[in-house]
Amino acid sequence: MRADGALSDLSPTPTPPPVTVVQGCPDRGLPFDPPPLGTVPVPQEQAFPPGFAAPTLQGAPPPFPVAGVGPYGSWSAPSPGERRARVWRALGAFVLAAATVIVVVVAAARGIAARIPAASAEAFRTMAPVSRASLLTLRSAREEAGANAAVAPEGLARWHQTTPAPATLPPSPATPPPAIRHDGYASIRGGVLFTPETFRPTGSSYDLLLHFHGNTQLVRESAEVAGLNAAVAVINLGIGSGAYEDFYATPGVYESLLADIDRALAQRGLPTPRLRRVALSSWSAGYGAVAKILELRRGTETLDAILVTDGIHCGFVPEQPSGLNPLQLASFARSAQLAASGQLLFTITHSEIDPIAYASSSATASYLLDAAAGHHVERSPASDAPPHLRLRAAEGAVSKKLEKQMIPTTEASVGKLHVRGFRGNTPEHHMAHLLQMASTVLPELVTRWHEGADPPPVDR
Repeated sequence: MRADGALSDLSPTPTPPPVTVVQGCPDRGLPFDPPPLGTVPVPQEQAFPPGFAAPTLQGAPPPFPVAGVGPYGSWSAPSPGERRARVWRALGAFVLAAATVIVVVVAAARGIAARIPAASAEAFRTMAPVSRASLLTLRSAREEAGANAAVAPEGLARWHQTTPAPATLPPSPATPPPAIRHDGYASIRGGVLFTPETFRPTGSSYDLLLHFHGNTQLVRESAEVAGLNAAVAVINLGIGSGAYEDFYATPGVYESLLADIDRALAQRGLPTPRLRRVALSSWSAGYGAVAKILELRRGTETLDAILVTDGIHCGFVPEQPSGLNPLQLASFARSAQLAASGQLLFTITHSEIDPIAYASSSATASYLLDAAAGHHVERSPASDAPPHLRLRAAEGAVSKKLEKQMIPTTEASVGKLHVRGFRGNTPEHHMAHLLQMASTVLPELVTRWHEGADPPPVDR
C-alpha cells in the first residue's frame, strides 16, 4: 500500500517514485495489525517531515518512511506480504531453537540416568523441573571442564530444598591420565629412559624396568610386545661385567640413578613422579650391576623383581663343596631366599655355554636353587617351548641363518624363584636370551604387576 492509501502494484517492473528521506530518522517499524485511527483527529498544523506520509481518517497506518534513498542506501517499505513472511520466519527460528534445547536436555538427562544407580535415577525423576535442569547444567559444566571433584555442598543443599527426597549425585569422572610422551627417549646417566606405548600410568605412581646391558631399542620393543605397563631404562657401560660392578660399587650411585629417572619422567609428562616398584633386569655382563645394587642398595625403593638372562657368573674356590665362590654370589643368594618365600620374583634363564675360566650361568643357577631351598634341588625336564618372536629391532642384530630358537631343557622353581635352562652353546644361542626376553622372563613380570596389589613392605 502506498503512502496515499492506494494499493501498490506488486509487479516487479514499476517502482514507486523516489521520496527524499530526512537523514538520521530511524525506521520505527510496523505493528503486526495496526489499529485503525477511527475518528482520532490529526491536528492540521502538524507537519510531517519530508519522506513521511500523513495519516488518514480512513484507518491508514501510523506514519512510516516510504521508499527513497536514505543515509544507508536505497530501500523501500515492506509490503504486507513481506511483513507476514518476516513474522513466519521469526516464528520458525524460535520453534527450531526451542526444539534444539529440548532435544539437548533430553539427551543429557538420558546420559546421566544411564550412569547413575537405579535408586539415584528414581530420585532424579522425582525432582522438580528446575532442580533437574540445575543438575543437568552443573553436570555438563563439570564434564566439559574435566573436573573430578563432587558438586559443592551448597549446591546439594539447594537441590534438597526443592525436591521431596534427596537425590544421589552421579559418580564423579575419574582423574584423567597424564599426557605421557611416548616418542623418542630421555637421556639418563649411563643410558636412556623410554616411556613405551604400553606405559599408561593412571596417576603419579609408576613401575620401572631397569635393564643392564643390551640393545636399547630391542629392550623397549620387548617391553611393548610383552604388554608391560612400566617405564623402561636401559644402561650400557661396557663389554665385561667389571665395568658394571665398578660403577655401582659406590654407595648412592643407584639411588642417584632413580632420582635421575624421576626427573626424566617429569620432563616426559608424568607429574610429580613417585616410584612404586622396580624390576632389575640384565643380560650377559649386565649382571655385575645387579649384584652390586643388591649388595649396596639402601632399600628406600620397593624392589619387586629380578630378571637375569644368561648372565650370572663367579669364580672358583676349590675348597668349597660347590666349587663356586660364595662371596661373589652372596647378594643373589639372599634375593633367592626372599623369592623362595614369595616376597619378590626372581627369574633366571641360562644356556649350556661353559666359559671354562669361570663358573657358567647354569652352575650358578643350580647353586641359587639350593641356597633358596636349603637343600639340593633336582631339576625336571622342561615342558613347552616359549613362542619365538621376531622383533623389528632385532633385524640386523643376528643373521636369520644364525638366529637360534629357544629350546628348553630343564626347569625348577622354589617359591617365586624360577630357573629355566635352554639348549645351545654358541654366541647366537647366548644372544637369543636377549632377543626372546619378551617371551621368557617378561610375561611373568607382566602377570605379577597386572594383579595390582602392592607387595607388603619387607626388609630387603
